[in-house]
Amino acid sequence: MILPNFNGKYKLLRKTNYNYLKILIFKFVIFISYFFYKYFLMLKNIFLASYPKSGNTWIRAIIGNLYNFDKDFSLKTLKSIPFLSIKKNFNEFENKFFSDNNFLHFDWVSQNIIECQKILNNKSNHLNIFKTHSVRHKKFTNETVNAGFIYIVRDPRDIVVSFKNFSGKEFDEIINELIFQKKLMINTNGAKELLSTWDLHVQSWLNYNTVPRLIIKYEDLKLNPKEVVLNIKEFLNKIHKLKIDLSDQHIDKIIENTNFNNLSKLENQNGFDEATKYSKFFRSGKSNQWKDILSKTQVQLIENNLQTSMKYFNYI
Repeated sequence: MILPNFNGKYKLLRKTNYNYLKILIFKFVIFISYFFYKYFLMLKNIFLASYPKSGNTWIRAIIGNLYNFDKDFSLKTLKSIPFLSIKKNFNEFENKFFSDNNFLHFDWVSQNIIECQKILNNKSNHLNIFKTHSVRHKKFTNETVNAGFIYIVRDPRDIVVSFKNFSGKEFDEIINELIFQKKLMINTNGAKELLSTWDLHVQSWLNYNTVPRLIIKYEDLKLNPKEVVLNIKEFLNKIHKLKIDLSDQHIDKIIENTNFNNLSKLENQNGFDEATKYSKFFRSGKSNQWKDILSKTQVQLIENNLQTSMKYFNYI
């Protein structure tokens, strides 16, 4: 009599169970990886970056209204998108180093700003959006803490005119800073950011291509605001799997709320703490105003020194 080969069947069963166990372990690892990605790695910040007087605050108003459409819009909405480089964001750090004017020292901030972003991301259970005017130097941010950025660019000739009214400086001083001052700093509520020249600023963010990005021209925001608002909505939805799903009527209302004339009206009614003693913040907002204001010599100086980036954006 031939007995059945139970040993062979046992080996086959054992091998089958082992393979099934490997599949279960693999699926478990995938699940844990997805969970970790969704709830930890996705908690990264997004930057609204620009050279000053390029439309950063205007975009802050639009995004603030996108996220808080069910609430009455006011300029206070913009406070939901603050500067990153401010003193209070470093409150958890010990051994802070200050400059003579009680500002956090730029070198110390540069050494700790990546860690600062990690802390802020870990403390938050929602998307962090930060404003910055910093040139994107290698210590400022990277893909380990940053999910992406929106960069707003404006014709530098119009920036000169707008900044003159805002700062009280003379045109020639502003043009010199815009073109030549690579170590130019700006104050940001108890800290400093490295602004640098307009050209280096633009190129530093354009060359940052390891995260998703959306480049917006100020002039496009003026000419076709609806297209820009829709692009912003889709960009934010894509990066953080958000579900900002608004009708055309809602989008039109956001455009109405955040058009330059309404922002200026709201500032006239209630003030705006980002204005200066020289000018209200939402003063004019016009494009091509430089044509009637800057001298031929000033225009040539700007165009000759910034021609590569200006040609890239079809400004010349």
